[in-house]
Amino acid sequence: MQLNRATGMIFVILITYFIINLFFLTAFPFVHSDEAWLSGLSRAMSEKKHLAITEPFFDLYPRTPHAIKTIFHLIQIPFMKLFGYRVFSFRLLSLIFGTITLYFFYQLALSLLAAHKLALLATLLLAVDIQFIYASHFARQEIVLLFSLVLALYLLLKDQKYYRERLIARDIMVGVIIGLSIGIHPNSFIIAVPLVSLYLYHLLITKKLPARNFVAFSLTLVALAICFITLSFSFDPNFLTNYLQYGESLGVLHPLSSKIDSLDYFYLKLYYGVSGTYYTPLIKPQLLLFSAVLVLALLKLLMVQDQAERESTIILLLTILAINSGYIIIGRYNQTSIIFIFPLFYLLTTKVLRKKIIILVIIMGIAINSGLNLHTGVYDNDYQHYLSQIAKTVSPSAVVLANLNSEYYFAGGKLYDYRNLSYLKPHGLSFSEYINQNRIEYIIYPTEMDFIYQSRPRWNILYGNVAIYYQEMQDFLRNKCTLIDQFTNKTYGIRIARYIGKKDWQIKIYRVIVANPGGG
Repeated sequence: MQLNRATGMIFVILITYFIINLFFLTAFPFVHSDEAWLSGLSRAMSEKKHLAITEPFFDLYPRTPHAIKTIFHLIQIPFMKLFGYRVFSFRLLSLIFGTITLYFFYQLALSLLAAHKLALLATLLLAVDIQFIYASHFARQEIVLLFSLVLALYLLLKDQKYYRERLIARDIMVGVIIGLSIGIHPNSFIIAVPLVSLYLYHLLITKKLPARNFVAFSLTLVALAICFITLSFSFDPNFLTNYLQYGESLGVLHPLSSKIDSLDYFYLKLYYGVSGTYYTPLIKPQLLLFSAVLVLALLKLLMVQDQAERESTIILLLTILAINSGYIIIGRYNQTSIIFIFPLFYLLTTKVLRKKIIILVIIMGIAINSGLNLHTGVYDNDYQHYLSQIAKTVSPSAVVLANLNSEYYFAGGKLYDYRNLSYLKPHGLSFSEYINQNRIEYIIYPTEMDFIYQSRPRWNILYGNVAIYYQEMQDFLRNKCTLIDQFTNKTYGIRIARYIGKKDWQIKIYRVIVANPGGG
C-alpha cells in the first residue's frame, strides 16, 4: 500500500512539474545564442540530410565537423519536424528530459535512502531548485547528460546487496548510456568519471563487484568511444588536430596545476552570480547548504558504525569528488555544468538530515529562492516580441548579418553571425567584400557593438577583436547602408548577462544599398 501511494505521489510530482514549467518554458531563461547555435546546426543537418557539416552561420569562424554531439542533433531534429523551428520545440525536449530525470532520481534516492518518503522529499528538493528548472528549460545538452548520469547511477547502485548475482547485461547498459553520451556533448567525460570511480570502488575496495562486470562496462564504454572517434575521422581526416586546437582555445589543454587553481574561482563566480553571457541564477543559498551538508556528512562518517549507512554516504561523497575531478580535468568550467552536482548534494542532504520537517523547511526555502530568481529572470521584452520587431522591416528569407540570438526568425542559411568578422583579415577580406561576397541585404546592428568597442579589450571573447573591423564597419554603415528602423530591447539588445534587463539597448536595422541582390 505504501509503495502504491509513493508511486502515485511521484507521478503527481512529475505531471505537476511538467505542466507548470510549460507555462514559462520560453520566458525563462532568456534565449541564448547557444540554443540557436545548436538548433541551427540541427536544421542544417536535416535540410542537407548529412551529419558531416558545420554551422551555416559561421563561414569564417573556424568550425570543423565531428561526431561528438551528433546524437543530440538527431534528437532535436524530430522535435523540429513535429513542432516547427522555434525555441519552444527545443526547450520542450529539455523539459521532457528534465521530467524523466526526476523519475529516475526518485528511483536512485529510493535505492540509497531506503525510504519512500525521504526519496519523495529528495525529489521535491531537486524539482523546485532554480538550477534544475533552468537546465530543464535551456535548449542545451546539460539536462540530457544529467539524465544519463542519474540513470546510470541508478542502474549501477540499485540492489546493492546482490552485486555478485547481477547480470552483466546491466553493466553493459551502463556502458551504453555513458558511451552514447559522447554523442551528446564532450562533457560526457565529466559524468563518466564518477561511474568509473564507483566501479573501481566496488571492485577494489568493497570487493562486491566481480571483475567481469567491470570489464563488461569498460569494454562497452571504450567500444562506443572508438565508434565516435572513428566516425569523427570519417567526417574530418584532421579531426584530432582540429579538435585539440579548439580545446586549446577553451583552456582544455592548460596545465593541470592551473586547472586545479581555477576550481575555487569557478565556485566563487557561481556564488556571486558572475557570468559572461549565460543567465546565472542566484544559488548562494544552495552552495551554503551543500557546504554545511558536506561537513556533516564527513562528521557522520566518523561516528556512524552501520556499514550500509557508511557505504551509501561514501558512494555519494566519492561521486561528488569524481564530478569535481571531471571539472578539473576538462578545465573549461562552464557555468551550466554545475547542475551535475545538484542531485547528488540533495541526496546527501536528505541522507544526512533525515528529519522530514527539516527537509520540508529546506524545500520551502529552495522554492522561495526559485521564485525570486524567476521574478528577476523573466524580463520585460519576451523573445517573440524581439523577433516581431525585426519582422516589421526584414523578411525571414532575407540574407542578414545579425546576432545569432535572432536565428529562429530566419530561414536556414540566411543569417551570418558577427563572430565571423574577426577572421576577415586571415581570409583576405575587407568588411565590404564580406558583405558583397555573401550577398547580405540587411545588417541588424546591436549598439552593444559600440559598448564592446569602447570597453575593449574586455569583451573581445564575445565577437573576437572588435577593434580589427569596427571602424571599417562604421564607415560601411554610414556610406553604403540606409537606416530603415531602430528599436530598443532590454534583453536581446546585448549578450553580456550583467547588463541584460538593466536598460534599453538599441538595435538598428540597415539596408545594404551596394550589395548584389539576394533573396527576400
